[in-house]
Amino acid sequence: MIKKPVQTILKKRPHSHNVVFLLIAIFLAIGCSGSKTISQKQDPGEVNYRIVSLIHADANYLYHDQGEAKKANEEALKESIETARNAKKGEVFIFHQKPERKAFLFFPKKDRVFYHYRNGKLLNKGNYSPIDGGLTTEAQIYQSYSSKKDTKEYLIYFGHEIPTFKDRNYHRSMSDMNFDTEIFTNDLKKFSSHFDVTILSTCNNGNPYMMEKLKAVTDVAVASPQNLHLSYMSMEKFDLLEKNDSIPNGIFADFFAHHAYDKLSSNLSTMVTISVYWLTAFDDNLEELSNSYSEHLQKTSKKPLFTDNADCKDLNIYSEPLHFYGMTVFYKAPEFGKKANQKKHSGWGCKE
Repeated sequence: MIKKPVQTILKKRPHSHNVVFLLIAIFLAIGCSGSKTISQKQDPGEVNYRIVSLIHADANYLYHDQGEAKKANEEALKESIETARNAKKGEVFIFHQKPERKAFLFFPKKDRVFYHYRNGKLLNKGNYSPIDGGLTTEAQIYQSYSSKKDTKEYLIYFGHEIPTFKDRNYHRSMSDMNFDTEIFTNDLKKFSSHFDVTILSTCNNGNPYMMEKLKAVTDVAVASPQNLHLSYMSMEKFDLLEKNDSIPNGIFADFFAHHAYDKLSSNLSTMVTISVYWLTAFDDNLEELSNSYSEHLQKTSKKPLFTDNADCKDLNIYSEPLHFYGMTVFYKAPEFGKKANQKKHSGWGCKE
């Protein structure tokens, strides 16, 4: 009576071993092996500029255009690829940060996708998984495939508002991962010690704290101090680099911001605000502005992180003029509401 179940157990053990070996094989195939990657022989070519396009897709970017459902991150991807194909004198890296799914509930499926173009040709494409909530993996890929030529570098980030302080809800599929302004700006240094122009196609990141942190890694920044419709700017003006790759950073940023402003303001009845911050021209007042804003945020920390900004000049924490030398502000008042008569904007956004 006792032997029968023992014999049954002994017979089943080899099968359980097979299951274990199968799971190990799946883990090696999914979690450790090289992902779907294409790679072509890399001709050094002519690289007069380099663009990094970071497209956050691990959230809700759905919108409707004349009844047609679209996703803003996929539109940004299309424009980035078109820009890369037209960059005959440049090198372009595109990182599509898609949601991180798991196979068998444990193993990463490497859903994120990177593209590497040089002289308009796709040289490398592959899937990858993030190491953390920041940009460490993207920076490692960039360092692995970059031509390493010392040239002008531009970065554009498409996404939701980057939180000022640590937030664990930025990534929908990695809710346990932190992401904030400090992580973002520190991780940019893993790509390069210096970017000529950094563009934030996000809401509310034209704030004193973000700009003070960016000053250590970029010459000029373009951002919206308030809500930016669809968290989306156009890539079209990167074609200026093909015509004149020595265009001064401030002039390129002004052209880019002006084009985005024209495109948005012609289609929207809501407020449109885009600012250019020539950070290398700012003096120590930026640090004071940032510190005052940080202290103010500590008092409002219980409020939702992603509420829309107000114009910083409307807060009682600042008594001095906020328009710095080196700033360009493109602003259109809303066509309705209590701010319809607000004809000017300081160019800085702050949480109330």
